[in-house]
Amino acid sequence: MKQRLINYKTLVKYIACFLILFVLATSCKKDFLEKKPGYLSSEGFYQTDQQAEQAMNAAYYPLLSFWTNKVSFESDVLSDDAVKGQGSDLAALNSFDILNIDAASDPIKNNWADNYTGIYRCNLVLDNVQPDSDTKKRVLGEAHFLRAFFYYRLVIRYGGVSLSKTTLGGDIKLPRSTADETYQFIIDELSQAESLLPYPADVTSVNVGRANRGAASSLKGITYLQWGKYQDAYNVLKAVVSNAGGKFNYGLTPNFLDLFKVASNNNKESVFEAQTREGADFDQSNGFNFWVRPRNGSTIFGLGFCLPTKSLFDEFESGDPRRAASIFAPGDIISDEPIPGSSGDNVNKHPFQAAWAPETGYGCAKYVKGIFVGNNAEKTGQNKRLIRYAEVLLAFAEAAYKTTGHDNEAWDAISQVRTRAFGYNKPSPHTQLFDAIVHERRVELALEGKRYFDLLRWGLADRYLGALGYRSETKGLYPVPIAELDANPNSRQNAGF
Repeated sequence: MKQRLINYKTLVKYIACFLILFVLATSCKKDFLEKKPGYLSSEGFYQTDQQAEQAMNAAYYPLLSFWTNKVSFESDVLSDDAVKGQGSDLAALNSFDILNIDAASDPIKNNWADNYTGIYRCNLVLDNVQPDSDTKKRVLGEAHFLRAFFYYRLVIRYGGVSLSKTTLGGDIKLPRSTADETYQFIIDELSQAESLLPYPADVTSVNVGRANRGAASSLKGITYLQWGKYQDAYNVLKAVVSNAGGKFNYGLTPNFLDLFKVASNNNKESVFEAQTREGADFDQSNGFNFWVRPRNGSTIFGLGFCLPTKSLFDEFESGDPRRAASIFAPGDIISDEPIPGSSGDNVNKHPFQAAWAPETGYGCAKYVKGIFVGNNAEKTGQNKRLIRYAEVLLAFAEAAYKTTGHDNEAWDAISQVRTRAFGYNKPSPHTQLFDAIVHERRVELALEGKRYFDLLRWGLADRYLGALGYRSETKGLYPVPIAELDANPNSRQNAGF
């Protein structure tokens, strides 16, 4: 909480007069983040539609903090899908690699603080914007959605947390709510968002990239699923997938390899993405590519972290194109990109080598394979995919499996994902529905930060992570940051830390 309090004081001083204007992506290819911050008077602010949008734009910024705050792939290295890699480099994640998380580590402090920063900025909007125009109603819907999204990221990591709901007085040293109370608050927020936000099919070109009703309903179903409320999850997600071709306007990108390219930003598979701008400052661009891009000393390469395990590599079926799109194996071509200043030397002359990934022999290909970065290797314009429609389909499959009489619907959802991957309706290698769900989520969503929380939800963490250091007494939760405990006597540490 100490970090959070520092952020609050800074925000109170500056947010009202230093609000960040997003110019959203349009069909004319206008950059989502093309405006720099401007200075505005706090007196009488939040009155116009433009001011309401400016205030809301500031709440989106923490979605890109993974690059600067060392939280880009922390949950992947907790799972059996990846290790941090590269020896003692990026020591801040060493305790994650052995599943004995240091409560004083930067990723823990930053993850907590970033989410609460986003929550505080949402609270500012909800406390000050009046619903007296259609634009302001949409803005309030976005604030409810984002506040739910930040709390969802907290509850799956820390369990029940302090529910900060307003900036207008009150004790900020709040006690922790239970996990059930936190999940219920998230659901209530998403219901509010659903009532205020447009369906994806009704989103205007100037608002592409903002949260919409499809994102709210999808996250609501995913939240119910993680909470163990399977019938509710089924009901919500059924409404989304049943109307994917209509008001929700969702579909699967035909070629899986294209999913993480700039050209696929905000396409039909996008449910919610962190918006970026090529070559912009770190808080406006995507540094994930550079975090995981293989390293070999060339300027076109990266830091080489988040190394996939052989276990993950072997999970893919022979001939599954998702493996090559997700994992670099020795001999794989990274891209055909020229190396800047190299007189014609191309990246394709440097196939991936196992020595570049000393711990596992494999590299992360998502956000990297076939991506041209040029001089912006650390600042790409790839949006960070936070929720995509394939995940919604697989969440629906799981909810259908968990409820009575819906197995055929679950198999159909799995089939849609597999048909996109293989180009034809190839049956799952698993005849048992649950095994098929476990397999499909692992290979489809590999290295997207989902696997660890899947294993916790399924009660399989001991089986798959026990040999890697998983301690059941923690129930898979992260420790509450030491700084929070020092600053807030009403908080408490999670068991096992």
